Amino acid sequence: MLPHTLLHPITYQVQDPFASIVECMEGWLLEHQPDYLIKKWPTVKYDYLKRLLGLAKNGSALRGHSQTAPTHALSSALLDIYHLLDHCVYFTSRYWRAFFYWLKTGELNTSWPQFGQREVAIACSLLSQEDIEKLKIEASKEWVDLFEDKNAVALLFKTIKKPVHNLCYKRVSFLDKYDHALYSFSDLQQHVYESILVSLRNNDYFTTKPSKMVGWALKCADNAIHNLRDMALSDKRSRVMEIDNRVNTDLMFGGKLFAHRECHLSMPIYTQSDEDVDCTPKHTWIDSILLLGDRPFHLVDNMEDTICLNELLSVADPKINTYLRVICGGEHSPDFWSWFYYNEPTLAQRVAYVEENPEAIGPYLQRHLDLPTYKLTGFLRQHLPDLLSKVSNTPRNRAMLAYA
Repeated sequence: MLPHTLLHPITYQVQDPFASIVECMEGWLLEHQPDYLIKKWPTVKYDYLKRLLGLAKNGSALRGHSQTAPTHALSSALLDIYHLLDHCVYFTSRYWRAFFYWLKTGELNTSWPQFGQREVAIACSLLSQEDIEKLKIEASKEWVDLFEDKNAVALLFKTIKKPVHNLCYKRVSFLDKYDHALYSFSDLQQHVYESILVSLRNNDYFTTKPSKMVGWALKCADNAIHNLRDMALSDKRSRVMEIDNRVNTDLMFGGKLFAHRECHLSMPIYTQSDEDVDCTPKHTWIDSILLLGDRPFHLVDNMEDTICLNELLSVADPKINTYLRVICGGEHSPDFWSWFYYNEPTLAQRVAYVEENPEAIGPYLQRHLDLPTYKLTGFLRQHLPDLLSKVSNTPRNRAMLAYA
């Protein structure tokens, strides 16, 4: 729905990003969701603007707009805009400064060239007179931009590097052991640094006192770690069951009734067409999984093989590197095939060699590269010992590999 350029306004130097997003959304809504455009969209874009200009901290309301959107595409677009407002430096630091300057002087400032007259027109069409009066009071204040001093920012992150490492190690290092792929320690630290950076961008006028800024940044890091830990250890996820054997497990808490929901694979999937208002079950979730067959497992296996191969290539010498790329990676080597057709013209006509069968061309590739078997197996024994046990099931071959 939203083009890639609008979601990256700094990279592509989009002129008037907020106005461009509003116009793009309204064009799509006019064609696909005219009712939403009339009834809900004015409130949604006004809520976006209030968050941009600091009139409201309405993150939950913006997420609610996404959750109640009539289509999945619209829901994703609204959520993308919400994340963009909180993470793009144009919206977190430049937009409101440029608008404040316009309120004070009635002119645009060349310090923020992306902010133009279209942004002013959109903002003024949405804001009430009361909102403008509040913003004029805020605009009259002196707003310090921390990020104008790159050295100060670099020094801040250098100062908090060790405390952030200690906080991550103390609070969430167990997640790395629990699921290294999802919660590697470096990723955990990077998540915390991103949270600090976002908070700084949203409050870059906070203070210029280094000691106070360090304490505030570490508090942001602590909050980010607690939020991440709570999300990782959440007990509110639905269980997936093969058969629907649920019982009524509604719970009373705080005087309110809460329903315990579970996802089961025998649950019917409901579809709804644009012409038909009634939802009719077509098939169950287990039917959808069976339709996929073992394709997802093949995709995962291929991904793991690619990662493993790239790791081997990064430490292999040139000869072994070429051998692995041709035999394991399926790469076509013009040098090898020129040599092979010249030295083995008869074999080159056979199907196994025409199709570049790895098992058939392996010995000849070794000879072409002058790569001894002991050197190749020694490399694999050092970096991928499990592979040697899978090469052959015969005791003779295993013994040869073991003593190669």
